[in-house]
Amino acid sequence: MLLFFLLGLLISIFIINKIYFGKTSLETIKKELEKTRKIYKEEIPKLVSWTGKEIDLMSYHIFQKSERKGFGYSFRGIFTSIYQENMMIVQHKIPSGKKKNGFTIMITKNHEILCDPKNKIYINGELLGLIDKKGRFLNPKIKRIFGKYGSEKFNKTDILNEDGMILGAVKSPEDWELPFPRAMEAYEEMDTHNLIVFKVLAGKLMLDIYLAKHSTQK
Repeated sequence: MLLFFLLGLLISIFIINKIYFGKTSLETIKKELEKTRKIYKEEIPKLVSWTGKEIDLMSYHIFQKSERKGFGYSFRGIFTSIYQENMMIVQHKIPSGKKKNGFTIMITKNHEILCDPKNKIYINGELLGLIDKKGRFLNPKIKRIFGKYGSEKFNKTDILNEDGMILGAVKSPEDWELPFPRAMEAYEEMDTHNLIVFKVLAGKLMLDIYLAKHSTQK
């Protein structure tokens, strides 16, 4: 009887986990965003603007890093410039019940970017579009491609706007042992529209590269 009871309990826990914890709603992501804001409330006002010069100084150096695994996986931290200025606060979380799909939060000066498990992109709470499997940041309803990932050459991936202009690139460091491995390059001074496109595509790719190298979640 005890064996059947334990088996039934395990099955119940598995089902509840799949139904209630396996799904990630926008409200769940917003709650995590609020937690991240509170955790880094002293650091958010110190975020610097992404000008061309500052983008060139972006590094893979992580400040106030937090990584947890067990019931799901969670990573938080602040990417800094080579001069240890706060550039981007990030969180990546895979909720319990998920194997790979998770959501990403990126907080920069003036822009909070949310990327849900289906790669839908929200900027300051507004749904702008999604990143599709071809690496395009687009809005299918209005049939508009805001930007996309370009080719990868010499450990750099280009970021293009909707007109095909290369805005900059994301670097994959050859030497991770450096204290401040360079992460990005800007080739153009960007207006607000192009800067948002660059932040979405470059920020997400940069975090993906970092986690692929350093994450304990395999």
